[in-house]
Amino acid sequence: MKFSVFCQVAVFFVAAAVLSGEEPMLPQALGAGPSFHADGPRGFLKPSKSIKPPVSAGAAVSAPAVVQSPTAETRLRRLVVVSGAMTPEAIRDTILACGQTRTPVTTAGGVNAPAPMLSDLAGLFGSTVTEDTQKKVLETVRKGMGSSAKPLQRVEVVGWLPSEGVMAVAVYPES
Repeated sequence: MKFSVFCQVAVFFVAAAVLSGEEPMLPQALGAGPSFHADGPRGFLKPSKSIKPPVSAGAAVSAPAVVQSPTAETRLRRLVVVSGAMTPEAIRDTILACGQTRTPVTTAGGVNAPAPMLSDLAGLFGSTVTEDTQKKVLETVRKGMGSSAKPLQRVEVVGWLPSEGVMAVAVYPES
């Protein structure tokens, strides 16, 4: 029994002596010692190769297409009334922006929609879009934007975002 305790103590001291002569296995805290070794600076080296992250699925998705006519199953959900003086790029950007909102009627380019016109348009939302529906929307906007003080205005469909049910209508003042 004396011998086994003696062996255990001896093994402990031998292991401690061996470990004290080796460098520790864990990294040391920075700033505690010198920052340069004899063989060069310690720290990060410039990588020989750069690794680019994979292309995410969200970045590969392009903006929805603005088309001139809707598909057969498109339902009218939102209406964008723009000024005919706007550029085609500005109209396209407005259509795409309105596709992300929940507002049923949006005006842009200095056009103001009167309240009676908005109430007349309310019955057309949610219906499947046909040529007849488009004509009703155009006629409602034409009647709503014109008055006895102002001359009637020319109105035409300038674009659709069928996936969202967004119809864009341009209003041109009669000259």
